[in-house]
Amino acid sequence: MPDTQVRSVKSTEGVNRPKRSSGKVRRWGLSLLAVLLVGVIIFLLVPSPIEPVKWLAPTAPSFQEAGPWKQNNKLSSAQLITDAPKSPEFITFDKEGQLYTGDSDGKIYKVPFDAEGNPQKAQVFADTKGTPNGLKFDANGDLIVTDIMKGLLSIKPSGSIEVLANQVDGKPIYLANELDIARDGSIYFSDTSNYGRVTFKEMAENKPHGRLLKYDPMTKQTTVLFEGLYFANGVALSADEDFVLVAESYHYQLTRYWLKGPKKGTSDIFVDNLAGFPDNITRDEQGHFWVGIFTSRISFVDQMHRNPWLAGTMAKIPESLLSGASAPAKHGLAVELSPQGELIESWHDPEGSLYGVTTAVNHNGYLYIGTAPGGSEGVRRLRVTK
Repeated sequence: MPDTQVRSVKSTEGVNRPKRSSGKVRRWGLSLLAVLLVGVIIFLLVPSPIEPVKWLAPTAPSFQEAGPWKQNNKLSSAQLITDAPKSPEFITFDKEGQLYTGDSDGKIYKVPFDAEGNPQKAQVFADTKGTPNGLKFDANGDLIVTDIMKGLLSIKPSGSIEVLANQVDGKPIYLANELDIARDGSIYFSDTSNYGRVTFKEMAENKPHGRLLKYDPMTKQTTVLFEGLYFANGVALSADEDFVLVAESYHYQLTRYWLKGPKKGTSDIFVDNLAGFPDNITRDEQGHFWVGIFTSRISFVDQMHRNPWLAGTMAKIPESLLSGASAPAKHGLAVELSPQGELIESWHDPEGSLYGVTTAVNHNGYLYIGTAPGGSEGVRRLRVTK
């Protein structure tokens, strides 16, 4: 009997414990739900840091339909030239045919080639201690560099660095990005945004903060040619230098600014509704323009532009939580345009071994490809066959 009573008490205690535990779980769950609900309400009530502008982005071209945008695998055969620079944003060549490219850590690399055209080991040419993006040699053999942290630079063959411009009209050059050099030595370059950095807020806001600048080596003066650009990026002169192109990445277009002729001082759209975010522009010997597409179109971004409330709400999310939003799609893409802005063809790597393309340079029978942080690493090239 005593044993039975003891067992009965133990049995009763065992039955009651789960009830108390489940009650605690429910209370904790309700408390957590209340905290989350309050957090959501506060998040929605906090004013957005931006006032977005509504934009009905055009429907993106299809990679599946017949035409110049139709998907292929032309970039899939690209071979690695060097992996010394992890993010070779732009690519240029000196008179001897040596390749130069910068990296996001400030280093600029030189890659020589042997007599058969095989790449040799990359060498560090200079270190800007910034982030060199655009590079091109001037008539004197100096490497002119647009560095997003330092401004417009000139680097002697010895590696010594001179700052040509970091201000314009008494205000800073916020984010010097890409450049081209005219035959008279004038340097045309983009100042991407007065935000001073790449930020999701600017994309969500959908307002133009970029501009096109010109540096005159004779007067050493920098002037603003054109303002109101949606993330000003790549820059390239036409073969006749009657106009200069600048990529507006956030509106999927290239804008043409006229330097000569009856339209001098005016601008128009050279090509629009590109299938992604255009980055750098280069011109080949035929006068054709090659454009690196950093990533194909992001449907959510286009939808966000249609709804300012959604854009404003997204801008309240901490940038650290949106890092994936700016990651490029793993689909390599570059395009070739005629001197009149007609799309000749697109070059793809749907396999995703080469992606985040910023630059395509048609040089001596090869197409050289550069990328930016978030994309594949190293300089690659493939034979240009038509």
